[in-house]
Amino acid sequence: MASKTPPRHVACIMDGNGRWAKRRGLDRTHGHLAARLAINSAVDSALSEGVEWLTLFAFSTENWSRPEEEVHFLVNVLPQQIISRQASRLHRQGVRIRILSRADSRIPAPTMAALRDAEELTCDNSTLHLTLAFDYGGRQDIVDASRALAAQQTPADEITAETFARHLCRPELPDVDLLIRTGGEHRLSNFLLWHCAYAELIFLDVLWPDFRSGHFRHTLDLYQQRQRRFGGLIPEQPGPADADTPPGTPLSDPPDRITPTTPGLYGLPSLTDLLSLPGELAAHVGLSLLDRLKTAGERRPDRWS
Repeated sequence: MASKTPPRHVACIMDGNGRWAKRRGLDRTHGHLAARLAINSAVDSALSEGVEWLTLFAFSTENWSRPEEEVHFLVNVLPQQIISRQASRLHRQGVRIRILSRADSRIPAPTMAALRDAEELTCDNSTLHLTLAFDYGGRQDIVDASRALAAQQTPADEITAETFARHLCRPELPDVDLLIRTGGEHRLSNFLLWHCAYAELIFLDVLWPDFRSGHFRHTLDLYQQRQRRFGGLIPEQPGPADADTPPGTPLSDPPDRITPTTPGLYGLPSLTDLLSLPGELAAHVGLSLLDRLKTAGERRPDRWS
């Protein structure tokens, strides 16, 4: 069944800062600075909607390949401008800050000190767990966990999904329920690969600096329309036509002429009904419609010959 409760863990790939700045004739760094309002919106929305965990992809292991000036800004200026200055406000809101990062000598000591200070300030909070993935890569996280198990000489038959997860960078981080990516791209970009095994993925065209609470709520609405099976099956519920028709009753003949408002055949929606659906939902209905058309054709092959 579709979820009626908010996702426990929402993760965001904050994409589009550079393009946002370029469209305005600004340096890319201005786009990163403008992301502050979007981060605040995501945090405030998570708090108001009852989300327990929020993880933001702030800087990836692949981002080191960007131009030197931009990298310098991301690892030196941005943490001070956004994280340190927001720590007190987040603390008052009951937000606990965690840093998802591995030891890397390229990260300046003052930057790591600022991030760790934010962690220490908020360590007793529990209203929302905010994780900042900084100099993080999903593949490297998995490699590091494998090396840790090998260093402990853990027997192969003792390695399970549960024991492996305990050796990841942040063992307490739960599986992601909903992953949001802004900027119009449709990929994970090496983000939380282990944790996103059964995440619902929603991709938005809005650039991250323009992301606001309305976008967050929209993704939650889409999430609540999803049916999370986790590899299993959901028992089929009989449709209205199936429920009212006794077994063995022959199907009625279709009308001679079909118009956009003709009631659906064999319990299917009319064309007008389909066109009025939101795009995300219409895609799912379309797949179901194809299956039911095939079934109807099998039951009345003479009508399609």
